[in-house]
Amino acid sequence: MIPELRKEFNAKFSKENYRKQLADLEHRCGCTLDFRVAETPLFLTREMAEKAGKLAEEILIRSASPELQEIGKKAIPANFNVADQTPRPLFAAVDFAITGSRDHPEFKLIELQGFPSLYHYQPVFSESMRDVYGLPKELNGLIDPSLGRERYNKILKKAILGSCNPNEVVLMEVDPMNQKTKCDFLLAQKQVGLQVVDICSVISQGNELFHPDHQENLIRIKRIYNRAIADEIIRKKIELRFDIRQHYDVEWAGHPNWYFRISKVLLPHLSGLNEAVPKAWYVSEADYRSPDLAKFVLKPLYSFAGHGVNINPTISDIEAIPQSERSEWILQEKVEYANIVTTPDGNEVRGELRVMLIWSEDQNSPKALHTLVRLTRGKMIGVDFNKGLDWVGSSCALVQ
Repeated sequence: MIPELRKEFNAKFSKENYRKQLADLEHRCGCTLDFRVAETPLFLTREMAEKAGKLAEEILIRSASPELQEIGKKAIPANFNVADQTPRPLFAAVDFAITGSRDHPEFKLIELQGFPSLYHYQPVFSESMRDVYGLPKELNGLIDPSLGRERYNKILKKAILGSCNPNEVVLMEVDPMNQKTKCDFLLAQKQVGLQVVDICSVISQGNELFHPDHQENLIRIKRIYNRAIADEIIRKKIELRFDIRQHYDVEWAGHPNWYFRISKVLLPHLSGLNEAVPKAWYVSEADYRSPDLAKFVLKPLYSFAGHGVNINPTISDIEAIPQSERSEWILQEKVEYANIVTTPDGNEVRGELRVMLIWSEDQNSPKALHTLVRLTRGKMIGVDFNKGLDWVGSSCALVQ
């Protein structure tokens, strides 16, 4: 989307350089990567990055409003309604499809989540891509490149640690070292100094939480950077050793309830907020016989990575959903992805831009800080739709 940088990158690209960049990235992360890394970054003008950031901030502010949170709280399962919810989401991500054209890109909201993303990995990824290919030093993945990596790291570290010491803070996940995102966990450990712990090892004593160290000594937890999601705990039938609904003398750096409250459940209520928000309805409330279904996609509210999404729904597809479950599905206006990258072989690539936000506890409004890009040549974003294809997968934006 910056033609000169695209031309320069494509001229430098080779399979050997791709292997070098992967090796460099894995060295910086301290582990192998268990997901596909795309061959190219997305080159984005500062104007477009700032536009995406402002749209995302607007969407998050509206999503966290009292009116919509009356709706959002209904999405929290009773057995995962965690005590002591924070007044606002500390971390959030807003996913935009890149539409329009290569010369005049636009953004359309696809999903949103009140949950941390790859805040540590993405800056490292951007720097690796830039350094290996000898791209201009001022390029980075920040919405505002002038913010700089050092200032970004300070904001992120403060959000995670609060007023606690690093040895009092844990990154909590289900079996973290076997997650695909372990690269982010290791970088968080290195950059922030916290401990990465398995939620299954956390125990309670009275109103305090503890985790064992390598010598099985119990270490008090005072603040939790939460990366564990209820979906996985339920799917794997994990029995926790503490009651997650109970009040504990612990702070949450990213309270778990926001995972449900800022989610696809709000999409029908965001329609018309700004130019980026497509129309959406709950299936239980949609007059699905009258709209042209070819213009809509059918999505389950509680499914991720594209699972269950029907991009060409029919009336019979909708009527096959039991009446009692139709409030858990939405019809969303279909978005036409633009071709944003042409590979050296002449293939066209489409993509999504994730805006990663932090809403610091001492700030009245959220701040869009960093970006993440996912590239596709298939019908949808995701591994299942891009098998055997190159120039697809996890990527980054380099903002000029």
